[in-house]
Amino acid sequence: MSPNVKYQHPYQQNTVYSHVVELIRQYGQTSGTHLDLGCGYGAIAEPLRELGLDYVGLDSNEAAINDLRARGFKAGLLDLNASQPTLSKLREQISNPTLVSISLIDVLEHLTTGPALLEQLRALADGISVLLIISVPNIGHRDLAFKLLGGRWDYTQEGLLDHAHVIHHTSRLIDAVARRAGWVEVARNDFHMERSDQNFPFAHPLLSEHTAIYQYLRQLRDTVDPFASVNQLVRAYLPGPRKDRSIVSERTEDKARPFLSIVTRTQGKRLGALRDLLLCLTAQTCQDFECLIVAHKVDSQGFYKIRRIIEDTPAQMRSKCQLILCDRGNRTAPLNLGFEKASGHYISILDDDELVFAHWVETFKSLGQKTSGCVLRVVIAEQDIEASDARSDSVLGFRTVSAIRTPYPSHYDFFAHLRQNYSPTLSLAFPRTAFHELGIQFDETLNTTEDWDFEMRTVLVCGVQSSPEITGIYRKWRVGESSYALHSQDDWMRNYERIVSKLDTQYHIFPPGTIGKLNQQSQELQNQHQWILKLEADLAAIQQGGMLRLILRRFPRMYAILRRVYRACRHIVPGTMRRAAS
Repeated sequence: MSPNVKYQHPYQQNTVYSHVVELIRQYGQTSGTHLDLGCGYGAIAEPLRELGLDYVGLDSNEAAINDLRARGFKAGLLDLNASQPTLSKLREQISNPTLVSISLIDVLEHLTTGPALLEQLRALADGISVLLIISVPNIGHRDLAFKLLGGRWDYTQEGLLDHAHVIHHTSRLIDAVARRAGWVEVARNDFHMERSDQNFPFAHPLLSEHTAIYQYLRQLRDTVDPFASVNQLVRAYLPGPRKDRSIVSERTEDKARPFLSIVTRTQGKRLGALRDLLLCLTAQTCQDFECLIVAHKVDSQGFYKIRRIIEDTPAQMRSKCQLILCDRGNRTAPLNLGFEKASGHYISILDDDELVFAHWVETFKSLGQKTSGCVLRVVIAEQDIEASDARSDSVLGFRTVSAIRTPYPSHYDFFAHLRQNYSPTLSLAFPRTAFHELGIQFDETLNTTEDWDFEMRTVLVCGVQSSPEITGIYRKWRVGESSYALHSQDDWMRNYERIVSKLDTQYHIFPPGTIGKLNQQSQELQNQHQWILKLEADLAAIQQGGMLRLILRRFPRMYAILRRVYRACRHIVPGTMRRAAS
């Protein structure tokens, strides 16, 4: 800790210190020596003594060390900012050979040599079971993220952006640093704060929970990981094998990914169609893809048959395929598993009964290179098929029973898709990061329309870029097992209503043109409403017997003609009647 700042905080419940002590109480030992590095004034000294531990505090702040000694604790001076604290210096401070636990509370963020320190501690714990507790501020707290959108990065005397911090940690970083040094996480007791010390200035729209922009950002941030409200990352580790984890992001890994990951669900019931599908992928003009075939709830014999079909493909295609077994959940579960295993920049769903043309991958890649990050959409044709008798090799047969149609629009209409899905799954490619980084996953409580639900939630964040190119055929089963046949219309309607209700409870960003579209629809509704009122008034007049008056009032020229006829009749009719009488 910095010797120039007085970090003196009392021990209290529901603080970082109590979270550290709770981890030691649950996972540590009740006798032996506890080493508190960068201890400051030793806020946890008395609680650990009550647990039965011999507390030893080390810090570069002489006043803090003298305070600990005055309270009856062993304490010594040690500058952790020095090149590297040696094992001998650490061992000198521990008279009791039974070291059982070590704590680093608000220390690593002050050191540029943190990884080296953890390696020194791992060597100190070599051969013995030592519990290591690390607590660092979480730079991933939502308050910091939202303020940075507004261009604010406010260093403070203490807190998340303490002016003395030289390293800023996230959960991912501290995990990588610890694992690299040979520390394996065994428990966590993170300290949450909905409003951190960075929640200022007052009434800032990006920080006020009452504003629409805050609610949208929070909704987005909270789906990414569970650390949006974590103020301090408090973790417990035990010595373990060192694992080479890079603490510096390398762009070379990103460049090594294939462009497209293809997730194919199969139950092993349409092996002939699956063989056709793999043949289509073998013939792709762009081979920058991988294929993850997820076998869903198949027995060992079915799994073997699927594997044999993969092995029968050419070596180049076979090397792109990965067969994964999913033995849980409904039809949505294999999608989450496949997306989780996917390594491509984009991911598309291609079920085992569909066909794609040779330029399917090429069209996606061309579109993605121009508009990266968006959902990509191409056009798919449609054809009806029906099941036929099994073939001699026991594979289910099928035949086409209609011409090829093109019922889906050539461009993506967002508002139309809010009412009905006009894009089969094979017409879409989703950014991998939407699933892996933003936490947008398939809802496994849905047994139908799961693709439309995932599509709309992703589109509302990423937007869509379309190509009018027709690149495949969606096969609709008119007779045979399909999701339409397995689920009733009531199931489909219930899931539809659930999805609409879920979307309606959230904040969203809508594409340009939305306001004009809403105004146009509003005007059309208003015109229709006025016309309905007019018709209702007409109906009421007719029902009251005033039809003639209504017609004459609506058609004044007819009324004028009738008046002239009436006046003429007043002179003609009496004379005619007199002549008839004589």
